[in-house]
Amino acid sequence: MTVRLVLLILAISALLQFTAAFLALRLIRITGRRRAWLFIAAGISLMAIRRSITLFHILTDELSHPPELMAELVALTTSIFMVIGVALIVPVFLSIKRSGEELRRVNRALKTLSGCNKALMRATQESDLLHDICRIIVEIGGYRLAWVGFAEQDEAKTVRPVAQAGYEEGYLEKARVTWSDTERGQCPVGTAIRTGSPDIARDVRTDPRLKPWRDEALKRGYHSVAGLPLFIDKKNIGALAIYAAEPDVFNTDEMELLMELTNDLAYGIKSLRISAERKRAEEVIERLHRQNEMVLNSAGEGILGLDIQGKHTFVNPSAANMLGYVVEELIGQPGHAIWHHSKTDESPYPEEECPIYEACKDGVAHHVTDEVFWRKDGTSLSVEYTSTPILEDGRLIGAVVTFKDITERKKVEEALHKSEEELRKRVKELEEFYDMAVGRELKMKEIKEEIESLKEELEKYKKS
Repeated sequence: MTVRLVLLILAISALLQFTAAFLALRLIRITGRRRAWLFIAAGISLMAIRRSITLFHILTDELSHPPELMAELVALTTSIFMVIGVALIVPVFLSIKRSGEELRRVNRALKTLSGCNKALMRATQESDLLHDICRIIVEIGGYRLAWVGFAEQDEAKTVRPVAQAGYEEGYLEKARVTWSDTERGQCPVGTAIRTGSPDIARDVRTDPRLKPWRDEALKRGYHSVAGLPLFIDKKNIGALAIYAAEPDVFNTDEMELLMELTNDLAYGIKSLRISAERKRAEEVIERLHRQNEMVLNSAGEGILGLDIQGKHTFVNPSAANMLGYVVEELIGQPGHAIWHHSKTDESPYPEEECPIYEACKDGVAHHVTDEVFWRKDGTSLSVEYTSTPILEDGRLIGAVVTFKDITERKKVEEALHKSEEELRKRVKELEEFYDMAVGRELKMKEIKEEIESLKEELEKYKKS
């Protein structure tokens, strides 16, 4: 009875030790510590072989004295604890391995995020930014493929790829992804755009939604996919797609970092679009400014810009030339004190009576047909001018004064007036002469009639 019990204990103990050796070998794959676990597995295996040899000798009656029962019970207990210990340590190392993999993926995502932020700071063109982000995701993040697609507003709700990096090999052309609620819109990219939330296909091999793309994806080594929506001003413009070579790699922490990356990318796109719009607006403004300046500089009339204090903000060449100044001498100087300080009779012209400054106060345009401006050399210039208020957001900020030199016109008017007076005098003289001539003609007619009457009387007298 004792021998049979010893045989049973030896058999169980050897079996347990072989089991412990097998578990130790399994830990090589889990931990990556090949040498250490090989030595441990070899040691445990030798203990099992020793037990097996003892068991064989007992069965063949080669032992003169069978092992002690108590010693074998201790050995069995040791074997049990050994198996339990190795079995319990396997999940620990598995957990450590998973944690390490997750940490590696998170660190990978962090490095990717950091690289993308640097790209955002350097970016000057939207297309360059999108390509750089995809390249960084693949090169630094270690992902298989990354691409950005914009949601088209066509009938099919197409997703248009605009940038990509990684092992693509014609995949996007064949994919024909949409964001509609149809079979072609059920992948993570289409779902992310349609729902506005990140979406993950953790295993391309088993996810039923990916049936239209499964074969082509697996050919290229895509085993999991994440789609992350791109929002600009609360509008979903598209999605960032990331493909990994392993299944089930997008954990919560990694997705949070990738979503942060996507939000940064959307902000970068928005900033670059605003910058591009501002640049276009500045170019338009600059072009209009040049055109306006050309018009003002080529205008024959004088044009002056005044701020609310009456200081020059703009002077066109015609105005400066007529006043005897260069443009730079007038900019920033008070206009009234320089060229409108006196009236035509050289008496002082109070600023509060000046129609030009009235436009800055009452917001009404003032037109004056005959006044004088004063040149730099002290001579006067006869002008006709209009002072028009400038309003900005309903607030008076100054006035624009347009004027023209009417000196020659006044000379012509004076000459015309003199000629008119001379003509009037001549007309009066002619009228008086005419009246005198007409009076004489009437008198001659009466004399002629009287002579004819006398002739008739004379003929009557002769006949009688």
